[in-house]
Amino acid sequence: MVKLLREQEQVEVVICLSHGGLDKGQDGRFTDGEDVRLAKAVPGIDVVIGGHTHTALEEAIIVNGHTPVVQTGKYGESLGELVLSLDGGKLKVESYKLLPIDDTIVGDRAIADEITKIQKAVTEVVFASRGYRIDQPLAVAPRDLPNTFTDIAASTLLANLVTDSFRKATTADIGLTANGLMRTGLTRGKSGVQTVYDVFAVAPLGAGVVDTTAGSTLVTAYFTGRELKGLLEFCLVDSPAHPGEYFPRASGLRFRYDKSRPMFDVVTAIEIGDLDRGYRAIDITGKDQRLFSLSCPLYLGMIILAIPKYTKGKLTLVPKNKDGEPLKSKSEALDTPRGSTPDLLPPMGTVDKGSVATVSEKGAIREIKEWQAIMDYLRSLPAKNAGELPIIPVNERATEVRAIKVG
Repeated sequence: MVKLLREQEQVEVVICLSHGGLDKGQDGRFTDGEDVRLAKAVPGIDVVIGGHTHTALEEAIIVNGHTPVVQTGKYGESLGELVLSLDGGKLKVESYKLLPIDDTIVGDRAIADEITKIQKAVTEVVFASRGYRIDQPLAVAPRDLPNTFTDIAASTLLANLVTDSFRKATTADIGLTANGLMRTGLTRGKSGVQTVYDVFAVAPLGAGVVDTTAGSTLVTAYFTGRELKGLLEFCLVDSPAHPGEYFPRASGLRFRYDKSRPMFDVVTAIEIGDLDRGYRAIDITGKDQRLFSLSCPLYLGMIILAIPKYTKGKLTLVPKNKDGEPLKSKSEALDTPRGSTPDLLPPMGTVDKGSVATVSEKGAIREIKEWQAIMDYLRSLPAKNAGELPIIPVNERATEVRAIKVG
């Protein structure tokens, strides 16, 4: 490609837009990764503008003495400015910096008008069938509900809210997600009001089984206590490159784990229940074949289905229906993606439609979207006064620790 661009197209500068990414070294610096290796392997590339790993590079990485590798982070939080000079066919980096994108920047009216048109279309295609519109206020957050992968305690408030909503939507014993599936937190801002758009941003990933519009549908399967242990064990194997993104978050389940124990044997106890009903310990050795229902986003469900393949049989589990029969689902898993991306990526496969959580609305059966469950749950919360928006609880009960670290 570089040869074609140089010789046939007669270009002066070759810029590669990459989705390879960068790796952080033990010293905390970014000096390696697919983008860097690409620049080394193809010296004819003049500039590599990367993505994928959500790396906000404050300084350009110079490869082969002349090729800058740059990346601006994620979600449009920064704009990269790279100034180059070309003299006698030689490229030189004059400057590089990240410019923060925030409310101090005045918007463009023409672009704002286009966004308004898109918002209307999104409401019609995604939200209207479930009774929502994109700018609809849902609830008030008295404080920020962050989702910080590396700070488990700080993220617990949001995680509990999300998983409680799954359990209420499907009435399963357990609601489950992982840190990395919650794509952002809820920010209080000036008013605390959280809209449909704000909540959708927490759970935008994936699609449904029949309803292919944006957002993962909720699926339900049944597992034994030993299988629940294996599921948690897989999620507790951390990635040094992206710590905390697989960390399991649950409602209706409380567990203890000891990271000093061998891999795939760190979970020491599991309890089923909640603060209202109380918790009871369950067998995790395999002696008791009692089944427990678990609801999670389809996006996560496909990863769970692939755990035996990911672990090469070290962890075994079979998602079942309520009668204990294996679900007719298939996962085309190759290798665990946890080391190469900041995003949880589900394998391809097929889904047993019997596992899909549904609700009857005006005689029609609809899948329950992940974001829909959260929005419905927020609307069901109590308000301070009649006619006001519900208040998201942030008290001690709301921050209940359900993953208890021991040892």
